[in-house]
Amino acid sequence: MKLDIKTVIVLATLLFTGAGFYYTTQNRLDDLETDILFLNRQLGDVQKQAKRLNRLVLRANQQGDNK
Repeated sequence: MKLDIKTVIVLATLLFTGAGFYYTTQNRLDDLETDILFLNRQLGDVQKQAKRLNRLVLRANQQGDNK
């Protein structure tokens, strides 16, 4: 099977374009995964703080009702 230079150039261009697309997409997905993990940790911290603040508010309301 003979390939002329034009066919080789087209195939190489498609190959490099596909490889570049795959690399950049994979890189972006890895960055998004890192961001999601960070946000999940922050959400957990915020939920703990909200729970603590709700308990403090309930205690303050109970003490205010007792007076």
